[in-house]
Amino acid sequence: MAVGKTSVGRLLAASLRWEFSDSDSEIRAQEGTTARELQDARGAPVLHELEARLLLDALARVQPSVVCAAASTIDDERCRAALRGPGVSTIWLQATLATMVARYEADPHRPHYPQGTAAALAAQLATRRANFCSVASATIAVDDLTPEQTAGRVLSLIDRKSVV
Repeated sequence: MAVGKTSVGRLLAASLRWEFSDSDSEIRAQEGTTARELQDARGAPVLHELEARLLLDALARVQPSVVCAAASTIDDERCRAALRGPGVSTIWLQATLATMVARYEADPHRPHYPQGTAAALAAQLATRRANFCSVASATIAVDDLTPEQTAGRVLSLIDRKSVV
């Protein structure tokens, strides 16, 4: 939800020398399109099912990895169960709505919301908050942190098997 997970994830993966998995880049590689284009062409349910499958596939890998999952995956019980699995450290990066809106609107691959970005993100967060809390090993407020600072905090928290 536009909290910097890809930037932080890349730093973590490099620091740990682990595999890096990001749903946005995997969508581009598999579908030849951005998440926005996929949602516009085939609908949100298709996009969200693909995002869930990408997360589940990444978590099923044997090697330690840093996984940047799409926020929509938290709506899927299969994904929540996998995120609670043994050896998985799920870190919820939180930001204020203003920060998320600014970051979201600056990235052209993100889906468009007819009701406006702020209203859509606020509604999503309201419905997803409990699910995020149910899987989070830890939560980090990122508004005033650089990606490097956030990655440092994550490194101090993880069990070093898998980070989502």
